[in-house]
Amino acid sequence: MQIKKLKIDQQNNKDIISISLINDNNFEICFYNYGGYIHNIFIPYKNDKNKREDVVLGYNNLSECYESPGYFNSIIGRVSNRIGSSKFNLNNKEYKLYSNTPPDHLHGGKSGFNKKIWKIENIDETEHSIKCILKYLSHDMEENYPGNLDCTVTYELNNNNEFLIYFQAISDQDTIVNLTNHNYWNFHGHGNQYKNNEDHVVYLNSESICETDEQSIPTGKILDVEGTKFNLKNGFLIDKDFLDSGGIDHNYVLDDQSMQEPVAKIYSKKTGLGVEYFTNQLGIQFYTGNMMLDKYIGKHGKSYGLQYGMCLEPQYYPDAINHPNFTSPILRKNKNYLSKIKIKLRNDF
Repeated sequence: MQIKKLKIDQQNNKDIISISLINDNNFEICFYNYGGYIHNIFIPYKNDKNKREDVVLGYNNLSECYESPGYFNSIIGRVSNRIGSSKFNLNNKEYKLYSNTPPDHLHGGKSGFNKKIWKIENIDETEHSIKCILKYLSHDMEENYPGNLDCTVTYELNNNNEFLIYFQAISDQDTIVNLTNHNYWNFHGHGNQYKNNEDHVVYLNSESICETDEQSIPTGKILDVEGTKFNLKNGFLIDKDFLDSGGIDHNYVLDDQSMQEPVAKIYSKKTGLGVEYFTNQLGIQFYTGNMMLDKYIGKHGKSYGLQYGMCLEPQYYPDAINHPNFTSPILRKNKNYLSKIKIKLRNDF
């Protein structure tokens, strides 16, 4: 196991640090304490561990990380996904939020957790794993959310090639919380196999999705995926027709929170690289990059474009606070929030 730590910048008298976690199999996670942004995830090829692919999209330079309105590979909060009409009621009081996708609120608002400098609380190494603990205190009424929310995020890499992300939070008032990770995956890598999302296989162990309106806000209805393009239970090879149909940006309902079986898989038919997802969350947003910029220069000199990355975001259902039939994202005063994500990195598909 190996750890690399490097100061790369300073903002508001706070250091921006790059941290790399490398296991004994040459799998690597490189991230910053700015927004918990994950700059690289390297997966080695099965037959040559010294040949690796960077399988997440990302910013070409640090200034874009600061200035971009996007959410590449970052911590999303205080509430991920959308809140309809940018408002919610809690304890008979209405809270009005910033409308960054008018008329709705998305991914925590104008300056969400992806734009915060997180404190590096601890880096711990054992024989078979390395983990880094990040902390951030979101003050009462930050982005107009009530309560001082003390947040802890743990990134851990082990020798089973598992990337673990744990989100913990506690508040001194009743509030709402829905934290997630927003990795943009492309398992073709950034080398000579690089292309858009075509030729990926995706599997989602889900029977249903949240129906949404034209603004991507849930209607409150749960729809069966049988007989629709949303049925990914048996694995589906993404092709041009699928992408031309608009792809997917929907929350899938998860029935298994045991973390014993994968709820999702994605891998490249070209490289054999991919992931399996395990989570204790009730839903997972699957997004095929349908709103990505038409042209964007990313890492390794590669041009990103429409549908060049895919996201799997374990979380509560979107806009759950405004739908009584959805499990509530309310976190009561002094109660503990815990969201677990295990991402099994694989080179043997």
